[in-house]
Amino acid sequence: MPRLRFATAQDLYEAYPTARSDIGVAANAAPSLDFLAALSSGDALKAALSFCAYLLPRREAVAWGCQCLRQWSGLNASDEARLAASEAWVREPEERNRRRALDLAERSDIKDASTWIAFAAGRAGGQISIDGEHFTPMPQYATAQAVRIALILAGAAGSFEARAEIQRRWLELGLRIAVE
Repeated sequence: MPRLRFATAQDLYEAYPTARSDIGVAANAAPSLDFLAALSSGDALKAALSFCAYLLPRREAVAWGCQCLRQWSGLNASDEARLAASEAWVREPEERNRRRALDLAERSDIKDASTWIAFAAGRAGGQISIDGEHFTPMPQYATAQAVRIALILAGAAGSFEARAEIQRRWLELGLRIAVE
């Protein structure tokens, strides 16, 4: 049996209050993998992607998001630098790599999926300014939210059938990462 951070969907929702609205499906006492499988097998693919982004630890979530975008046909040359910076942070989760990903994201178009993967890596630590003078640690949910936005943006392209097929492949990959 895999060792997950959250035994049940309810545990995940309790740890991340933002998950309830981001996922948009009521939690229950089902084991996390069963909950994810149920979402994945139905018409709730967006909810399943969102749940998986929260379920995975931050580093694994960014790695998953990068792998998903690499499978997506909508990438262009401008996406490569953001993906490469995010992947560098996954390989070496050091402050300089996190800052590079965040800097690239902050200078990029928020309509691009790869911008949000870079935000995911960049928001995996460090601090955020409250008022320009005072700082607080980056919220624990920031990476999950950025990964989910990236996958929702990327998954919105194409026909319904093509979108559902790629999203299911992404969820299979996420499930494999979750049980490793």
